[in-house]
Amino acid sequence: MLMFIAFFGIFVYGLLAALPGSVLPTLERNQFLPNDSAVGTFLLINAIGAVLAYLVSGPIIDRLGKKFALAVGAAVVILSMGGFALTVTKVQAGAALPLVFACSLALGMGANAIVASGHALVVDVAPAWRNAALNLLDICFGLGLAALPLVVQGLQQRGGLGLIFSALGAMTVVLFLFVLVPRFPAPMHSGSSTMGGAAGLFRNPSFLLLALGLFMYVGAEVSVGKWVVTFMQRDEQILASQGISATQLQELARVSPESLSKFFETDPLGIAVAGYSFRTLTLFAIALLLGRLVSSFVLAVLRVNSFLLITAGSLLTTVSLSIALTASNAGTVRLGLIAAGFGMGPIFPTSVGLASVMMPRMAGTAMSLVMGVGFAGLLVIPPAVGYVSSAVGGDAGNLRAGLVAIIAASVLMLALHILLTLRERRRAFLGEDALEMDAVVEAK
Repeated sequence: MLMFIAFFGIFVYGLLAALPGSVLPTLERNQFLPNDSAVGTFLLINAIGAVLAYLVSGPIIDRLGKKFALAVGAAVVILSMGGFALTVTKVQAGAALPLVFACSLALGMGANAIVASGHALVVDVAPAWRNAALNLLDICFGLGLAALPLVVQGLQQRGGLGLIFSALGAMTVVLFLFVLVPRFPAPMHSGSSTMGGAAGLFRNPSFLLLALGLFMYVGAEVSVGKWVVTFMQRDEQILASQGISATQLQELARVSPESLSKFFETDPLGIAVAGYSFRTLTLFAIALLLGRLVSSFVLAVLRVNSFLLITAGSLLTTVSLSIALTASNAGTVRLGLIAAGFGMGPIFPTSVGLASVMMPRMAGTAMSLVMGVGFAGLLVIPPAVGYVSSAVGGDAGNLRAGLVAIIAASVLMLALHILLTLRERRRAFLGEDALEMDAVVEAK
């Protein structure tokens, strides 16, 4: 039952992670977010909520338990979805920006409390095969990330944005009710301080390289999820490859935001373009899922070295993103993102698993710290895409310029993972103690 709750929680988190990328184009067209700079601020505020969640969730998990952290995270998400639904249905777009930002903050806090406690719960339930279990767990994230873009177009046509937010709120209510039922394991360190152990972790060069690599990874992966639909629905070259003139869309935008939105919601050609972009996001998520499924097999059965696995994934990701985000054809964008998703698959769960063995006595704190540093990438990379786009292209934006931030983050991630792998191979060659023993000594 606990494994089911963890897996379902990460599935809900996948839905929530896909939400901004699925609705941001409509929010922008309808002037709830007036330009790319405002979208960047929306993503920055969401990232602040995520980082705040990770700063507090580790100590809460270790002191008060996973059940408390999961329940509180679900409750905050429910409030956020309710706020979004009321804002887009009851408030005029010109007055809605502060409310949209407030809901974005709550979404970041609640969703990432769910993911931190879900990962800690799996490590608690399956300690003997944590890396493989975490890869399986994050398959559920891929399922959620893939599922929402498949249904969001139909939901929006039936009930607008309000129905999308209400449906996600209802899913989170189900998670909240599941969390209330079973007994969870007792907190592991309810009476002890974890600050000394945390300081020991940050004195470990391997932990720093791992955390910084995760910083770049999370920023790049989330940026793809948040911006690719907008990119494919706005870029002149991509639209031209699908038979749409950017001038036509600019004329519709001048008439009214409603005319532009209706083009993507009612015009057959607009529906086809929007559907292609949503399905591309779904295929990216499915590739992410497959990458995690394959990596779970190679870790558990073939016993492939975890450091080599994340380095290989980084290499494939960097090459594929460089192709996808500079392409002028929609099909090339899609193929590149599929390859990038497969390469990204093992990086997050394997990194989190490695962090947990660096501090086995305080796995919750170690995991929340590495995820906290990782999700701090949300403070920089996704907003940077919007800010660079607005700086280069003005109010109309230039997403091609902004997306360079994603490629740069992926290149840095690859460099960090190469350094980490070389360091661990050198330690093994010199006959030093295993990673777990090294971390325990530093923590004392």
